[in-house]
Amino acid sequence: MPRGSLADPPATAVVAAAGSERAMRLAGTFLVSAAMFYFEVSTVRTVNFVVGPSFIYVCIALAMLGLTAAGSLLSLFDLRNARVERTLFWLCLAIAAVTIGCQFPIAEGKQALNDILAEAGRTSGRNGVVAAIASNSLGLAVRTGAYLTLPYFLFGALLSFLFARSGAGSYGTLYAADLIGAALGCLAAVLAMEYMGYAASVTAPAVLAALAAAAFALPSERRLAAGGAVAAALLAALPLSERYAGAVEPAADAHHLVRDYARERPVAEVWHGWNSYTRVAAIEDAAAGHAILSLGNGDGMAWLLPFEPAGSTRRHPPTLPALLLDPPRDALVLLAGAGADLLSLRQGGADRVTGVEMNRLLVDGAASLARYRLGDMLATDGVRLRVAEARGFLERTNRLYDQILVSWSGATVAYHSGMLSGTTQYLFTYEGLRAVLDRLTPGGYAVILQVNKINTLAALRRWLDERGIADAGRTAVVLYAPDDPDNNWRWAWDNNPLLIKPAGWTPDEVARLKTAAAEAGYRIAYAPGEPPTKGYAVYGRLLAAPAVEPVLAELQAETGRRFGVVTDDRPFYLDQFPTGRYLDWSFWSGDPDEGVWDLWFSFHRVRVLFVTLMSGAGLLLILAPLFMDGGPPRSLSSAAHLAYFSCLGLGFMLYEIAIMQGASLLFDHPGIGIATVLAGVVLFLGLGSLLSGRGGFLSARVTALVIVAYALALYAGLGDLLRALVAWPLAAKVVALMVVIAPGGLLMGRLFPRRLALAAGEHRNLVPWAWGLNGAMTLVASGIAPLIGQAAGISTLLLAAAGVYAATLLLPPFGLAEDRGLGPTTPALRD
Repeated sequence: MPRGSLADPPATAVVAAAGSERAMRLAGTFLVSAAMFYFEVSTVRTVNFVVGPSFIYVCIALAMLGLTAAGSLLSLFDLRNARVERTLFWLCLAIAAVTIGCQFPIAEGKQALNDILAEAGRTSGRNGVVAAIASNSLGLAVRTGAYLTLPYFLFGALLSFLFARSGAGSYGTLYAADLIGAALGCLAAVLAMEYMGYAASVTAPAVLAALAAAAFALPSERRLAAGGAVAAALLAALPLSERYAGAVEPAADAHHLVRDYARERPVAEVWHGWNSYTRVAAIEDAAAGHAILSLGNGDGMAWLLPFEPAGSTRRHPPTLPALLLDPPRDALVLLAGAGADLLSLRQGGADRVTGVEMNRLLVDGAASLARYRLGDMLATDGVRLRVAEARGFLERTNRLYDQILVSWSGATVAYHSGMLSGTTQYLFTYEGLRAVLDRLTPGGYAVILQVNKINTLAALRRWLDERGIADAGRTAVVLYAPDDPDNNWRWAWDNNPLLIKPAGWTPDEVARLKTAAAEAGYRIAYAPGEPPTKGYAVYGRLLAAPAVEPVLAELQAETGRRFGVVTDDRPFYLDQFPTGRYLDWSFWSGDPDEGVWDLWFSFHRVRVLFVTLMSGAGLLLILAPLFMDGGPPRSLSSAAHLAYFSCLGLGFMLYEIAIMQGASLLFDHPGIGIATVLAGVVLFLGLGSLLSGRGGFLSARVTALVIVAYALALYAGLGDLLRALVAWPLAAKVVALMVVIAPGGLLMGRLFPRRLALAAGEHRNLVPWAWGLNGAMTLVASGIAPLIGQAAGISTLLLAAAGVYAATLLLPPFGLAEDRGLGPTTPALRD
């Protein structure tokens, strides 16, 4: 046809059409990535509630296995003949369907477990429930993970197909859209989980995926695009159905939430709500006349007592050790819950009581139960309740208190990283104890009720030594209740109240404490001037020793449990597993050793074996295509790509998890911490990818070298920097944190799309294979990072990340192409 004839589309129209297709492809990528990252963040909350924090990795591992399998499978096929828009459209709709569809069997699985535990409790009480949890939770976790595998498989297939059918020169922009969408999806997830109902919050990813389908189809498939928009609207309306909302929300058992395992009390759930990290329920006990605000599956409980200004005084049990002497003039209660401690201390004679509770939903839920009159109590003179994280509050306040009561150990929560730790973890480190003791008046004292007292006394010894305070034995009194089954000093969590007075307890005070403690049902486990108590001489032994470390080593040798000073770098205050056990054959054989091999140690063994199994499965899925027809070529080049992409994926995940875990110290709210840190890291990674196609003065090797230096700098100074930021205002902390993480994201984001473009130029099937490899490294890192962090400290993850990125420098170069910005003419596929 002659050039310029009417049958030829104008050049401007062709350019406009291409620009529209490119824009919609970026928009679709942005939306579907936002959907899946939203789904990932919200699913952690659901899984934490359904299977418990100990089994979260099982679900994450199986989900990542689906992502890996998708890339590996697509690397076996020639994708050049598939219709791009239609394929992306149907993949997005399938993602929308399965993100909703998996909610139903997950909720049903939770209800089935509730029924099993209820029957076990009726027949065998607490021991029966513990046995039922041990025998059923892993199976439920595997089934839940299997349900999650399909959404991740489809998402992995979509990304693999999308990049395989896009020009390599557009990888930087496309990957940036993927990551920026993921960052905003994370923010959207946290906001939705905080302010929307459960059903609406878990339906939102499907709505985003349907919108992504419409965006992908819009340039050439208008009818399909309209169908995607209609599907999004219908999905958004689903939560309005009470039947749907009830079917997708996992339920709780009221008796289990208040640990009435034998089901002997007349309890009922009267209210519940969800925030971005847990479920909170109000359980009323008709016989006792009070309510309990329960977190998760009863991980934490806060008593709500009726406020009766002219009524009789009620002593809440956790406040008994705090009222053995004269009532404090100015008291601070950390982890104050629903105000029972405040009420008890105020009625016990305290002039002024301030409570600090992190969970705003818990406080609001308690206030909504009007008959308990929490609002009236907080309106009285001398009583106030602050919603804040305890450690952050201590670092910010300048006020000194006559008494600080740490009323319990805190509830566990699952972080996106897979680290298992408490929302209160940084209160129970050495630095947390220092913050508590530094806020006491000269004659004031602290009361610490739970967590292991050996570790706390070891931290006290360090604090006293730093301040030159001699005679540590005068500063502590430890009580115990003879009939309390949780009075064993060996356990990670004991109920032996510890009273710390830096100025030292006088003989008169010790005598008064002894008398009052006996009236309250306690005995002296240790007190200055008192003879050693049978079974508790270890406390005096630790306080009197010239050095703490030899005594702690002796205790570990005697008990097989890990004791030491818990620090911000290793804040896992409930973890007593000694790392050296991994090298002990008796640990793996499971043979009893002086009664040490309890359920906790068995869990560690199973966890390591499962991490190894899942990592092996992921690597097998990656290697299998190399030995199958149609897969990536078996060559040194493929081996180099395998090593390089493995280093990028593993190194980034180690860095991300370290930053997330460490920076959680800064925020009063776990949801805000997740949203800020995770979204920030991923956002800067996306911006780095966006800049990767522009070349620049940094080659791939120089970029990797700078990343190594950056990770080493964080290893040396991140902990001190974060502690310096704790007391800053929230906005300033966010800005400072973004300044810290920006260089890492911008640098790391440059490497993946550039290397992916090189792989695309060598063989068409290396692109989906690389995406599968990315999923496999996420699988591996999410398993080994908690093990490394718990064994050696969070900062060690940064050191490991530096080592992994340094390993890329040992790989053979691929010519000058890897150091150039790749333009839009770079071929998408090559046979």
